Amino acid sequence: MIYTITPNPAIDRIVYLEGDLTPEKNNITKERYVDLGGKPTHVSAILEQLGDTPNRATGFSGELNKAELVSIFDKYHMNHEFINIPDQRTRESIIVINNSGGSYMITERGLKVSDSDKAKLYSYIKENIHSEDIAVVGKPAQGFSVEDFRYLIRLLKEQNAYVACDVAGEYLTVAIEEKIDFIKPNKHEMNDLFPGDEPIHQKFNRICEKVPNAVCSLGSEGALYKVENTFYQAVPPKVEVQSDTGAGDAFVTGYIYGVANGYDISDRVKWGILCSASKVQHYSSCQINKEDFNFIENNLKIHEVI
Repeated sequence: MIYTITPNPAIDRIVYLEGDLTPEKNNITKERYVDLGGKPTHVSAILEQLGDTPNRATGFSGELNKAELVSIFDKYHMNHEFINIPDQRTRESIIVINNSGGSYMITERGLKVSDSDKAKLYSYIKENIHSEDIAVVGKPAQGFSVEDFRYLIRLLKEQNAYVACDVAGEYLTVAIEEKIDFIKPNKHEMNDLFPGDEPIHQKFNRICEKVPNAVCSLGSEGALYKVENTFYQAVPPKVEVQSDTGAGDAFVTGYIYGVANGYDISDRVKWGILCSASKVQHYSSCQINKEDFNFIENNLKIHEVI
């Protein structure tokens, strides 16, 4: 079973403009959607579209607007079991997307979790997540310290789960220090971790020493990964981009789908590219179409990085 753990999910209100956002002007909307926010929830939604991959979404949700969040889960046919936090609301985000493709995000800070809430999550993990399970963990909510996050990672490892994280900053540092099974830093995060002019693959190698199956996201240029002592870059074909929001989460989904099916790292990365390159062709933060896969796979380029 794949468990996605989202401590701070969101309800995304996505607005597409006819033009580009301009100050002191009446900016006309073209389309608007209500969608799912929170990286691991996107993973569950896309896994449902891939099919044949048992998964369950968990984490925290606010009581006051839980009905709307659940309605979005149900739209994606998600199996979900969130811990309810009374008298709070799941955060909402407003995402404004320009006609030219750029975007702006305005978001609430979200849930504040108590020690009691954290204890409920830890108990849930102990009762449900075991060896041969996969856990995909997102950024914690307010009240969940860096050391709480470290404890969460260690607890999952004690349960003998495969642990994947899509986090940044201090949480990424913890994930590396705890030598989890999978992380996906991007170029900017790599440069924050290792300042200087060193080539990106050499910086990435420092992470691979602790997380051998890590992947470095290169955005539209694809992904960097390591097989034994050789670095490779997988480059997706050019596609018509509707929205890149959630593309990284789609990559994580494809990679984890590969883990669940016993694929080697090259095929995991390929599935990550299939999902992310499909996702950007759709407006939703977590929509793919498997009919896109044939073109993407046939035009995917992989080359050695020297």
